Amino acid sequence: TGMTTEIGSTVLTHQKGSEQLAERRVLFMGLPRSGKSSILSVVFENAHPYQVISILPTQERVVYHMVTGIEIYDFPGIDDYAETQFSNVVDPSVYSGDTTALVYVIDSQGDIQGSLVTLFTVMRAAQAVNEQLPIHIFIHKVDGLSEELKQDIQQDIQQRVLKNMGYENLNSTFVYFHRTTIFDESVREALSRVVQRLVPRYQNLENLLNSFCTKSGLDKVFLFDVGTKIYLSMDSSPTEPQLYTFSCQTIDAMVDMTLIFLSDITSAAEDDDEMLMQRTVVGLDNNTKIFIYHINSYLALLCVGSAQLFRQKSLLEFNSTKIARAIRQMLPS
Repeated sequence: TGMTTEIGSTVLTHQKGSEQLAERRVLFMGLPRSGKSSILSVVFENAHPYQVISILPTQERVVYHMVTGIEIYDFPGIDDYAETQFSNVVDPSVYSGDTTALVYVIDSQGDIQGSLVTLFTVMRAAQAVNEQLPIHIFIHKVDGLSEELKQDIQQDIQQRVLKNMGYENLNSTFVYFHRTTIFDESVREALSRVVQRLVPRYQNLENLLNSFCTKSGLDKVFLFDVGTKIYLSMDSSPTEPQLYTFSCQTIDAMVDMTLIFLSDITSAAEDDDEMLMQRTVVGLDNNTKIFIYHINSYLALLCVGSAQLFRQKSLLEFNSTKIARAIRQMLPS
């Protein structure tokens, strides 16, 4: 079938185009050199951004297997395909199913017009099969641009995409735009928003985290895939972008130490909550603390709350143990 490599909580496979795709899947597409393979190398292979700047274009489909059964497919760059040839290159059935999402990557400093022409070809093919397919447009490589220029480029792309969709009578209800760069956490945050709705029982998970947040007096709670720093779920309160960035840095700081700790846990101790619930507390500022609970070797709860709350930890400890047990049953690793 192809070459397979394990990387932390993800598994990388080089695949032939004819192979069956997973039920829960994210399709990454775009022009050659748009940056999609660089995004996936940074997120799933922990590559340093400077290592992937000169990465060679993808020649065959590559798949990354996530911990919850979601698979991320990196398709070779779509270049100069006539509409009639397009369905021969990408089998339209890849877009089917209600647990499929499409990510289309546009190089914001490259050939935007050419990228949009190809995007519309992809959209027509996709919506002919699945009108409710979520389409996430990553306006990529925005590093080095002023905030004003980033906003102008995003507004221009959004207007052109939505106007063309209206003209072609395509459904724009499930189209989302994200500004991304591999030089900060924006790609991970965007990818988190893509995969959240593909996670098994995602609505139950969100309700569980809402309840946990309320009963424990927390400001925010994320369920993280520790290896990729993608959050698979969170409570429904608004999120500050800076909070997500700090959360990623916090996970980075403790992940090596934690993996050493968790590798010592035998399978016999899998049900021992005390063994699994390694706790880490980090100060965000004088009034706010971040608390990390490990659910298993791949998943962690990241809780944000007032410093005062963490001085009386018994309620939080009790609730976290119960929540972790529920999540382990909902998302068996």
